[in-house]
Order: sequence, then structure tokens, then C-alpha cells
Amino acid sequence: MNFHPRPLLLFFFLSFFQFSAFSQPTLGVLDFDNNSLADRQRLEPLRQGLAQMFSSELSQLQALRLVERADLNRVVEEMALAQAGFIDEKKAQQVGKLVGAQHLLLGGFVYLPNGKIRIDARVVEVETGRTLKAGEETGKEGQIFEMVKSLNKKLVKELALRLSATEMAKLDNLKNVKFSAVMLYSQAVTYEDRGDMSNARKKYREAIAADANFTQAKQRLNVLEKTQ
Repeated sequence: MNFHPRPLLLFFFLSFFQFSAFSQPTLGVLDFDNNSLADRQRLEPLRQGLAQMFSSELSQLQALRLVERADLNRVVEEMALAQAGFIDEKKAQQVGKLVGAQHLLLGGFVYLPNGKIRIDARVVEVETGRTLKAGEETGKEGQIFEMVKSLNKKLVKELALRLSATEMAKLDNLKNVKFSAVMLYSQAVTYEDRGDMSNARKKYREAIAADANFTQAKQRLNVLEKTQ
């Protein structure tokens, strides 16, 4: 009787791959709620911008698998949730199940009378609908990335992710940029979500012109130019 080890090796390899994929937490980042009273309309693009900021940083972590924004947006649109502008935990559960996410990151922001911004973020466990933990950060307009960095660290701790020193350094390396550049970036993300890549590229370039240190804007522009 001939013994062929290759099928057996392939079986073990696929089993290991499936186990690894299953054990790797899957997270979806939904657009943030705009809870501002002052300048509400002007700040509306920040809903998409903040979600992309969080996604961009978390996508660097090998211990975490992120759901693509396009997949999330498609489900949100199909469920007619985009028009509502607000997704509660119950609706988030439905979205999470449809995109195969174990957890969802929900959040909101408010522009305060003193010119500061408060950002809150919470992690929802899709299977149970339970909110694992809520985090909140308040700072000046120009400190928005500092707040994103702090909230991402809380998220990593809440999900009990084991990060390498290199990954921790990447999360720590996030630098603040001018708020005017952040708003241009947010407009670009909004255009990108709509499929208007020409205006998206234009706004990313304007964001980089407003602040040459805007690494995330450069990364998104690079992605769009490669797929042009």
C-alpha cells in the first residue's frame, strides 16, 4: 500500500490556517455619530474621517482582522441605516453578523463651545450585543490624532490583543496634524465612499498641501493612485 504524505500535510496546513483565522478577532469600524450642535453641518464629513483614521491605525496590527469599509458601507446602505445617521447596538449587531465581524467599534464626537472636541468610542460584541467598554477623550482641534491614538490603545487592551514591540511603536507613532487638513481628509473619505475617486484624490492632495506631515492622507492617496 502506497502512502502519500502530501494530502495529509495539506489537511494539517488548512486546519491550522482555519484555526488561526478563527482565533484572530474580526473588527468592523462604523462611521461615527455627529452629536455636535455648533458647526454640525461643517463637521459632518468627520463621521467618515474618524472611522477611517481608526481603521488605518488598527489595520497595522497582525493580531486583528478588519472588515473592509466598502463591505460595511454596502450592508449599512442595504439596511437603509445611512439616512438615519445613527446606529444603535441592536442595529450594529445585525450589521456585524452580516459582515462576519465578532466586534464592532462605534463612536461619536461633539464639538464643544470652547473649541475642543470630545470623541467617545465603544466596542460592541456582535454575538451578545454587550458593550465591552466605553472610552472618551477630549482635546483641542489639533490634537485629534492624539485622541485616536489613546482610544486605540484602550481598544487593544479591551480586546486583549498581544502586540509586538514594533506594532506598539506604530500605534505610538501617530502624529497630530492641522484640523483643516483633517477636515479635507474627511471630505476625501466621504467622496471615496461614494465612489467619486477623482474628487477623493483631489481632497487627499489638498489635505497633504495643508499639512505635509499627514501620513494617513499620503497612504490613502497612494492607494487610489495605484488603483486608478
